Amino acid sequence: MNMVQKFRTELNEPQLHRLVEAINQLNGSRVLLTGGTGFVGKWLIETALIACGNGAQKFEIILPTRDSLASHVIETREIGFNNLSLVEGDLLTDALDIGRVDAIIHAATPASAELNESNPIEMTKINTQSMQAALKFAENKVPFLFTSSGAVYGNQPQSITHIPEHQDQPYSELSSAYAKGKKLAESMCAQAGQAGLCSPIIARLFAFSGHYLPRDTHFAIGNFVQNVLDRKPIHINSDGQARRSYLYGADMAIWLWSALAKRSSPHPLHIGSEHSVSILELAQAVARVSTTELNFVPEIKVAIPTASSEKYHQYIPNNSATKSYLNVQEWTSLETGIALMIRDCLR
Repeated sequence: MNMVQKFRTELNEPQLHRLVEAINQLNGSRVLLTGGTGFVGKWLIETALIACGNGAQKFEIILPTRDSLASHVIETREIGFNNLSLVEGDLLTDALDIGRVDAIIHAATPASAELNESNPIEMTKINTQSMQAALKFAENKVPFLFTSSGAVYGNQPQSITHIPEHQDQPYSELSSAYAKGKKLAESMCAQAGQAGLCSPIIARLFAFSGHYLPRDTHFAIGNFVQNVLDRKPIHINSDGQARRSYLYGADMAIWLWSALAKRSSPHPLHIGSEHSVSILELAQAVARVSTTELNFVPEIKVAIPTASSEKYHQYIPNNSATKSYLNVQEWTSLETGIALMIRDCLR
């Protein structure tokens, strides 16, 4: 791969070209970013650093935070983006002095399986209240990029290999509080657009790989990478048949910057890979990369024997219209993304 410049993440020429092109379309904007210390936010900030370090027009990211001394905030500052402005305070309850903003990226909702199960009412409340709080800073049709979720489609039918981009209705009743909250927040964003407060850009996110992804929670790819880093067997806590796809974090961030640069979207965008793999196939991919990167060949342990080869959960988007609209690609393969995760952990 033709590397352009040394950063924590090294982009190839097409990635860098599209990133710089998108950032330059922001015209030196002040961008309000909620959720800037999470996986999505950190990748947005890191790619902003790369863009501005490679000739893109300088712009400011305003990041609200409840505690500027918290470890996740310090980690975000250590990315090194000089035009990052921290505003201390609670977005939900405090009157923050942020000033005029030219664009908003609302990525503040936690993707917490534990909270979703233990306190579903709180999960729904966080989604709707955080959207309401972010919309307070919207006026004059400001571009408003909301990172929603593919969970709003409900359970993907067995007969549908890829969720169409123009799917209007959920496939099933939304049983997840997280999904219900995202759907409600999308509606709030659309209503604000109709009122002229913002120009909504709904980005439905799927699954991802890359550093900043937790390696000790409900993200299978993160857990598998940690298994091989620990020189332990890869543990699949299921029958391994469920199917997912994984877009690398840098690609995800470039897609999101490209979406914001468009300033509007006629339909929800799919931010996710269309290359479907089973969880077992994912484990096998991690094992192959581990063999090369770590000289360690892990055993793969499947917790639950396969009950039926015909029934399994899947969560795979079609992304062809999104890629065409944003002029982006899936630049990073699954195995390359896994290798980059492992190399980053070994720094």
